[in-house]
Amino acid sequence: MASPLALAVGLGLGIAAFAPGADAAPPAIAPPAIAPGERPAEGSTEAELWYGMDRAEQELRGLPQVERDAALNDYLRDVLCRVAGPHCGDLRLYVLTVPEFNASMAPNGATLVFTGALLRLRSEDELAVLLGHEFAHYRQRHSLQQWRASKRSSATLGTVGLATLGAGVGLVGGVAQLAGMAGLSGFSREHEREADALGLEFAAAQGYGPDAGLALWERLAREEAATVGRRRHPVFASHPETEARVEAHRRMATAAEAVPPLDLVAERRERYRAAIEPFLDGWLSDELTRRRYAASIQMIGELHADAPPAWRGRTAHYLGEAHRLRRGEGDAAKAAALHAEAVAAADAPTAAFREHGYALRAAGDAAGARDALARYLQLRPDAPDRAFVERDLEALAP
Repeated sequence: MASPLALAVGLGLGIAAFAPGADAAPPAIAPPAIAPGERPAEGSTEAELWYGMDRAEQELRGLPQVERDAALNDYLRDVLCRVAGPHCGDLRLYVLTVPEFNASMAPNGATLVFTGALLRLRSEDELAVLLGHEFAHYRQRHSLQQWRASKRSSATLGTVGLATLGAGVGLVGGVAQLAGMAGLSGFSREHEREADALGLEFAAAQGYGPDAGLALWERLAREEAATVGRRRHPVFASHPETEARVEAHRRMATAAEAVPPLDLVAERRERYRAAIEPFLDGWLSDELTRRRYAASIQMIGELHADAPPAWRGRTAHYLGEAHRLRRGEGDAAKAAALHAEAVAAADAPTAAFREHGYALRAAGDAAGARDALARYLQLRPDAPDRAFVERDLEALAP
């Protein structure tokens, strides 16, 4: 995952300039794991880092992108506390409405989870592994080690400006001004590997499936593969090579001694689905704003294949929209078929009837197009495009 500092900066949180601390000289060995309730010594480099993160967190709380739904936050925090154990009281959780796969735990315990990550998870077990990974970064003080490395590379640490978190997020403008601090843009591969192993260990200790990380990274690898020849997705840039990471998770899953009963895994899958179901339509819509349609088609396509019946109208519609917006060879036909599937489902989004209507018009079915467009206006009497749809209905009149 991107480093906590990179995430905070990416959300437009100004971090004050830091002066060298009392323990600026890098240690010969990694610092010990942080203890529950522990705070950094006054005047230390770690205290500087916490100071910046505390200020960033204050700004974070007021961002409109923070999802404040109590039920969702309570559910996610419960899983976080399961994997964090006695550290639970030191952590705060923030869900951010950002359609990217990312999560982070800052050195002061502020935990960020993007809705793009929640959309890509399939179960509580995968959520536990993801949160366990971020908790491992926090517990092992990986940010402190990266911070010290950045201080070694620059004699003067300037003010960190406003920035965006990689391409495509678009929360705020500007470019990161991290003069001499490139080491904080992502954890080292060694840190990522350690966080993978410990995160799985923390999750497995609470009874979560040891193969959850493997399932998640296999899907992410397929999403990455769908964008071959295009700019690499930011989530993969600071991590071990994807194939190597998948193999590492496969080895860890194979070596695990305990495997939870299938009925318990299924129960937790349904619990996760229930937690995110109210947000599914909005998160799928947000996904399309990234304009990375090949990746979205791969991701939503797998979600659609796995979706319970109560979701299939929404997943079919947004998969159809990804094809329609991509405008590649064969996309129009695929979009038309998916919108037809969507309107036949009980949970069909209203917009699916409009797109189905226009697909029928393109196919020469004027009567079917009239019915679908009329149904759209019936379901959405306040539609912002009502005048345009009514004009098209008049043109379709026999």
